[in-house]
Amino acid sequence: MKRAQSGSITLIGEGFLPVKVCDIKNGKPNVKQIETDKHFEFILTYSLFHKVHKKYDKLTFKEII
Repeated sequence: MKRAQSGSITLIGEGFLPVKVCDIKNGKPNVKQIETDKHFEFILTYSLFHKVHKKYDKLTFKEII
């Protein structure tokens, strides 16, 4: 996981194109990363009432819905 100066959080891997997890617009989210055998899970906490859960496949870096 990389936190870029441009205001985004990006997944970067060998042989894959970078994938933006989120853009930082109204404040920097608190990011919790959980890594399992098959996927990455990110819990983005913007405030007490606004949380976003995102899952990405480890092999393809595609978002799991």
